[in-house]
Amino acid sequence: MSSRILRVAVLSFLLVMVSGCAGQVDDMDSSPSPTDSRETPAPSAVSPTAEPGVTPPPERAALPDCSNLIGIEQVRVSVNDDRVEGPDPLEVVEAPDVLGPAAQDAFDTAADVVGCTYGIPETGGGFSVMVLDIDEEAASELVSALAESDEYEHTTRDEIAMFSKGIPEGLGTYLGYAFADNVWAIVHGSMVGPTTSVNVAADAVAAALARAA
Repeated sequence: MSSRILRVAVLSFLLVMVSGCAGQVDDMDSSPSPTDSRETPAPSAVSPTAEPGVTPPPERAALPDCSNLIGIEQVRVSVNDDRVEGPDPLEVVEAPDVLGPAAQDAFDTAADVVGCTYGIPETGGGFSVMVLDIDEEAASELVSALAESDEYEHTTRDEIAMFSKGIPEGLGTYLGYAFADNVWAIVHGSMVGPTTSVNVAADAVAAALARAA
C-alpha cells in the first residue's frame, strides 16, 4: 500500500471518530436534566396542628365600679330624695349580716363584688348597694328559694326578679334583692323601703348587664 493511500485511510478514520464524539456531546447536552421528585410544600400549604385541650369559657365583662354603676340623679329619683349624696366605695366589701344562709353561701362564691354607699350628709340615713357576679345556676337556686319563702315580697321588672324584706331590729332597715342572669344586686339600709330597695337593686343589675352586653 502506498504512503498516499495510507494517509487517506488514516484521515478518514480520524474524521469518523471526531463526528462520533461530537454526536455524543450533542446527545448529552440535549438530554433533559434530572428532576428531583420531592416537592417542598409552600408555607401557606402547611396546616397548623391544633393544640389539644378544653376550650376555656369566654371571659365575663368586669362589673362597673361605683362611679359607673348608678348615677346620683337616678338614685335620687328612685329614693325620692334630692339630698342623697354618693357613691362612696366600700373599703371592705363583705356580706351584710342580714343575709340568710342560702344568700350567704351564694355571696361567698361570687366571682366579683362591687360595693357602694349612698346617704344624706350629717344624718343617719343611708344605704349600701352591692353588685355580685355569681354562677347562673347558683342564682337560679337562690331565686327559687326566695320565691318559696314567706319572708320576702316578690315582684319583677322585665326579666329581673326582685325580692324585699323588712329588718325590724334597731332603727329598722330594708333589704332588697334583684337578679338577672349571673348578676345579683343587694340593697340594704335605713333610707330604703319595700319599693325603693328593689328599684335601686334592679337599676344596679340593669347597669351591670348593659356593661356586659
